[in-house]
Amino acid sequence: MQTITQSPIITKTLSFSKEAGIWYADLPAFLEAGLGTKSNLMMVDGSDTFLDYISNNQAKATLKISTEKFDHSDAVLNKIGIGMNKGLLDNIGHALVDYGAYYLVEKFKERSLSHQLWLCPVTEYVFEGGYPETIYIKLLNN
Repeated sequence: MQTITQSPIITKTLSFSKEAGIWYADLPAFLEAGLGTKSNLMMVDGSDTFLDYISNNQAKATLKISTEKFDHSDAVLNKIGIGMNKGLLDNIGHALVDYGAYYLVEKFKERSLSHQLWLCPVTEYVFEGGYPETIYIKLLNN
């Protein structure tokens, strides 16, 4: 008999802050655990412009994120592949990483968007072990 393992449902509230033009995930526990530096928490390669868009160019954004569909979500991020733009990461000063995942956001609050964004390996920390195929989000502020 074959057993099928199901990924756990992860739902969290996560905040982001923009400092000197660069977005960062607010994850003090990640830093305190010695898992990386602030440069690991940079939101770049489309994640930054997505945060600019959803926050209406403010310096803070707080999101409910989940691997499970929930009522009144504002957007769905669908994983489209593993990879990274090493030149861009090196240029902006992101921590050294070996990979990341690209996601496509078709809509935000029913407005057509068709935006690609990149999430670094810190995503595996947030979601406790991997890159979800689908991430549901809701903007909690603004």
